[in-house]
Amino acid sequence: MVADTSYYDALGVPPTATELEIKKAYRKLAIIHHPDKNPGDETAHARFQEIGEAYQVLSDEELRKRYDKFGKEDAVPGGGFEDPSEFFGMIFGGNAFVDLIGEISLMKDLTTTMDITMQQMEEEELAASAEEKLNIHEETQAHAAEGTTEGAAAQATPAESTTPASEKPAAAASPSSGTSTPRRYMGQQAIMDKSEEEARMEAAGLSQEEKELRKKEKKKGGLSREQQERLAAYELERKKAREERVNTLATKLVDKISVWTETDKSPEMTRAFEEKIRLEVENLKMESFGLEILHAIGATYVQKATSFLKSQKFLGISGFFSRLKDKGTLAKETWTTISTAIDAQMTMEEMAKLEERGGEDWTDEKKAEYEKKVTGKILAAAWRGSKFEIQSVLRDVCDQVLGDKRIKLDKRVERAHALVIAGNIYSKAERDPDEEGDFMAFEQLMAESMTKKGKEDKKKKKKHEHHHEEPTATA
Repeated sequence: MVADTSYYDALGVPPTATELEIKKAYRKLAIIHHPDKNPGDETAHARFQEIGEAYQVLSDEELRKRYDKFGKEDAVPGGGFEDPSEFFGMIFGGNAFVDLIGEISLMKDLTTTMDITMQQMEEEELAASAEEKLNIHEETQAHAAEGTTEGAAAQATPAESTTPASEKPAAAASPSSGTSTPRRYMGQQAIMDKSEEEARMEAAGLSQEEKELRKKEKKKGGLSREQQERLAAYELERKKAREERVNTLATKLVDKISVWTETDKSPEMTRAFEEKIRLEVENLKMESFGLEILHAIGATYVQKATSFLKSQKFLGISGFFSRLKDKGTLAKETWTTISTAIDAQMTMEEMAKLEERGGEDWTDEKKAEYEKKVTGKILAAAWRGSKFEIQSVLRDVCDQVLGDKRIKLDKRVERAHALVIAGNIYSKAERDPDEEGDFMAFEQLMAESMTKKGKEDKKKKKKHEHHHEEPTATA
């Protein structure tokens, strides 16, 4: 017996519904009632919010327990996603995939690195401000010196003009004859004889050793010594976290496949193992970017396991070529990741220019269209980077599981066969026919942006080919 059923009613499921049933019900209703799918319907937004609220509570085990026992008042979700790294983590699978891939660290790494390097911009702004004050101070002193010189000239007596130059006080000696440069005080002259950078460092009270260190740091790329140390420390921390992640995932993977490797591996046991993986896929495929992540995992498992099996069968020769292929795949993924990020950056710059230009063409509709386009491309770049990270980590996991020399070779061969079985199931994961097109908003945005990019690339290619064909036709 539950205290309230309104959330269950909103999703059209009974209070006994499983996590998977709740997830599927939400996905279907979210598409049906999404405001974009119901233009002109003023009630669509309210319905969409209602099913979203219901799903937030019922999909959280702890919140659902509190809701069942006490009702809505005691089952209020916490605040929204404020941390960008947490936000992207939730977009790409959330916690559902943590036992398979660990926590995606891409956004956290980028955010931390940016926080450290952005300090340099702040320091440069302060330096520019200090330089401006120094220039103002110099101008003030120059005007004061000029006024003093003019006053002294006005008070000069005729007798003074007849005094031999040798008898005149040295302090009164004028600057080089024939110049109109105003005389500067000794302290000011000392500053002007140095470079602006040296003057700033001296004003800051730095020793000669510290000055030399600063100059070397500037040559290294503009980062201060402190920033370099912070980046180096974070890199060590990140490396340690990755090693721990790989070790944890390798242990979990061995446990997962042991339900097959530690049996007689009969057809019945193989079917039971396959069914276990399929049930896992049924749940995971409904997560945000669930299919994409499953396919990335499957491709890595199959590639690494097949490479290992071939290397044993052909005395390492085929394994060598498989490793070369692995390197080629890695290079291709790297380039795709970079090009997708560049595409997102170019679209953002294009939008910024249009917004700055303004005018009649820059309507609210045009702005909304570009915001959607930019968001899609940013998601595409973030996904490419996350996929690269996932597969890179899983390659190390597979190497550890299959390359552990403490384990007998025949047992490692069995592990490789288990990875091929699981990998093939992950790679072939798909949503049921009634779930076709049942994307979450972020998946849809990315899919649209990639489709448009594909069409644009085809147009450019066709135009390029046509351009090269014309001289031949003329000939």
